[in-house]
Amino acid sequence: MAFGKPSGALDKAAKALATAGGIAHIAFFSLFAFRVVSGGGVGRFAHVLFATLALIGLGSEFLGWSLIKFGGKTKIRRLGLWAIALSTGLAAVLLVVASVTG
Repeated sequence: MAFGKPSGALDKAAKALATAGGIAHIAFFSLFAFRVVSGGGVGRFAHVLFATLALIGLGSEFLGWSLIKFGGKTKIRRLGLWAIALSTGLAAVLLVVASVTG
């Protein structure tokens, strides 16, 4: 396997999921940051927390994508898959919160 080339369908799917998840996390961060600026009261603290979770998810997506891209067939690639899975779970939680607190 050449350096930086995908090793199979799983890597391609994970990279696509990371890209889509990154876009979703940017959207969630924008949504919750807007709610922090425009809202008030106790909800502001919760929205700051969710905006922070969106940034953590975005970082996890980028880390996972990088580890898969440059990890080759080493064990570090598996950490990239787990980072993308963590970020996808965070995106699911943020989607539920955004839909409930709309």
